[in-house]
Parts: sequence; C-alpha cells; structure tokens
Amino acid sequence: MPSKEEIVHELPMRWADLDSLNHVNNVVYVDYASEVRDLLVEDGLIEAGLGVSHMSVRYSRPMLLSRHPVVVTSVIDGDKLTQQICSDRDGTRTVYSTLVTTLGTPSTASRSAVTSDPLPSRIRRSDIDSTGAVSLIKTFELFQEGRVLFISNHLAGLKSGQFVVGTVSVDFHSPITWRLEPYESRSWLSRVGAGSVTIESELSDGDVLLARGTTFLVGFDLAAQKSRAFSPEERAVFDGLKASGGPA
Repeated sequence: MPSKEEIVHELPMRWADLDSLNHVNNVVYVDYASEVRDLLVEDGLIEAGLGVSHMSVRYSRPMLLSRHPVVVTSVIDGDKLTQQICSDRDGTRTVYSTLVTTLGTPSTASRSAVTSDPLPSRIRRSDIDSTGAVSLIKTFELFQEGRVLFISNHLAGLKSGQFVVGTVSVDFHSPITWRLEPYESRSWLSRVGAGSVTIESELSDGDVLLARGTTFLVGFDLAAQKSRAFSPEERAVFDGLKASGGPA
C-alpha cells in the first residue's frame, strides 16, 4: 500500500443526502468515504477483501447542498485510511469531516455491564451488502436510529437542532446478518460536560456483541450555526439521566 500520499476523488451530491436541518446527513459522510474506499480497492491501492475493525468520524462544520462536487481526500498509512470530506472552490479547500478507518479483521469483545433499555433493531434486506452482512454504512445508520430513539424516549424535552453530532466512532466485532428476529440495541449516557455529552451504544445478539458505538453530541445554536454551552435546564436533564446509571 502507498504511505502518506494524498489521493483525491470527486463525487456528486444529491438532495437525498440532506437531513431535516438541510445539512448533509451524518451517515452520508460515511457513504462518501466508503464509495471512495471501494474505488481505492478497484485501483489496487487497498487490498481487496480487507475488513474494517474501527471507524471514527469527526464533524467539523455543517455541509449544505451544492452543485459543486464533494471532494474526498484519502491517505493510506499501513492499516489506517484517513479521509477528509471537503469542498474545493477557487483553490480554497474547506474540510467538513475527517474519517479514520482501521482496516483488518474485527476482534471479539464483551457487552458492557450497564443498565439500559433494550430496543429492537430490525434489519432490512437492503441493509445487506455483497458479503451477506449489514454494510458499514448501514451499521452507522442503525446506531443513528438507536440514538434518536434513546433521545426521544429519555430526553423528550430537548428539541431538534439543540445539539449536533461532533464525533462518532464504531468498533465492529461480529457480522450482522439478515434475519426476521430483531437484534438488540442499547444506549446510555456516559459523560456530561458544559456543552457536550457522550452517548455509548451497543448492538448485540444475546450475549454476543456485534458492534459498539460512541457518539459525542455538542450543543448547537441553530440561528448562529455554531456550538454553544447547555442551559441550566438542559444540563439538569442530562445530569439526572446520567446519575440514574442509565435508563431504568
């Protein structure tokens, strides 16, 4: 594999890439990166058949719909693939997110001993890729779905747009295959800061851990389009949930 050489690809943006805030949806950044990773495999720059054991996504700023192409830069260094999702206009590059992927065979791990509400996570046939398992993109989507349900069920007083995702990381442990019976999704609050919180999530099949996700949420001022500290009322809601040890 080449080492520390930047490779640049361009991809078109679609209306369907946007979320309810008219920003590119968090999962779509993973889609952009995965599309380019497949191109790198086709070009022989990444070994075919390599799995993914870990991926982290750091969101720098919201990305809006544009007729200009999305620019994806890639740097391969051993088993690490670092990609940036950017725009490049008039010679000025703006970075919207940075994704770091660890290539290789996933390792097994144990479920966390934390009290939390189990929620059903049902797989659709369209979630399955050519390997017969849920794709990396759809795994991020399952964690997003579980996170939204967790917030809806336990933080109902918080409104859409009050916070945004700062970073998401996922550790992959075992393939998630299609079946009619749903898998189990669990989420809990592990840290509360002045303007950010951390939500931990797991997808499992009984005692078998399939994937673990960590999400860093940041308070957001929708009008000013920038981060902000939590209000005392918001902080009290978060602190109360964390102090309980997880959803009852």
